[in-house]
Amino acid sequence: DELTFFQPRDSDETNNLYLVDPHQQKGIHCRFGMKGVIAENHFDGSRNTIVVLGGERRYILSHPDQCELLSLFPKEHPSARHSMVDWSDVNLEHFPNFTQAKTNEVVLQAGDALYLPTNWFHYIISLDLN
Repeated sequence: DELTFFQPRDSDETNNLYLVDPHQQKGIHCRFGMKGVIAENHFDGSRNTIVVLGGERRYILSHPDQCELLSLFPKEHPSARHSMVDWSDVNLEHFPNFTQAKTNEVVLQAGDALYLPTNWFHYIISLDLN
């Protein structure tokens, strides 16, 4: 293998920068999108490093402590990691606490990278082909 540096390593080895538990490795996920494609607000149960290879993508990020204000689906729901709020057209009558949620916004351009810690919420909009 040419990229041995990126191979999973057991936690007792000195370099566990990329994987805490190599047996939980889920691979590399790629997201490509046309202009206007949206990934609704959600959190992931693992760390993410996002790299934009072309185009631009807008991220709206929320710390996990904002969870109660983001109105998540119930745990039993198939979309349990997602917000019930339509972030592109917020209904404040149904979700009045949403106005109190704190967010950060960043637009990633080709060549940019973003580290996203475990359980951070993110809403993604493709601003053009990427």
